Amino acid sequence: MIKEFPSEINGKDFKLVKLGPTPENLKTVFDLIIANRDEFRRWLEWVDFLQKPEDEKSLLESDNDPKSANWFIQWNNRIVGRIGFVSVSCGNNRGEIGYWLDKGASGHGVMTEAFKLVEKNAFEKWEFNRIQLKIDPDNNKSLGVARRMNYKSEGVLRQEHFINGVYRDGILFSKLKSEYSNL
Repeated sequence: MIKEFPSEINGKDFKLVKLGPTPENLKTVFDLIIANRDEFRRWLEWVDFLQKPEDEKSLLESDNDPKSANWFIQWNNRIVGRIGFVSVSCGNNRGEIGYWLDKGASGHGVMTEAFKLVEKNAFEKWEFNRIQLKIDPDNNKSLGVARRMNYKSEGVLRQEHFINGVYRDGILFSKLKSEYSNL
């Protein structure tokens, strides 16, 4: 399995990029999260911990490690989201994808295309055998991505995460390399 991931991956109408921890990039990411805070806080437990741009510094620093498989989505010359592997098991050739997208970019197929690009690289170049994702049963947009990408539901992880003082279920989805088709 690959041990280093590229700093940039080009898609048809967008690219996936790793951002350096410059003051401008920190502000860009922070402002994007703040603009989407109400939506993101429903699904992502870390959102309310961000109080200033500098709170993103360690994230951007870790992203620039060649071992990090996380990128920001650049579409129409602006950062609109993030996608990558929240965990990778090199010994088991698998990873778990996480993602989020600005509400202004939603509905344009950006996340589905970014997901396709990451999946293609994972199965064709990086020697992944399994990709999985966990989605809250009420997160219809993320459920739509999993379904469009033909991921199989493996079941419900009961009270799998704790967000806003409430335990929430997660649906585990996966795709194996043997199920992948680049058509």
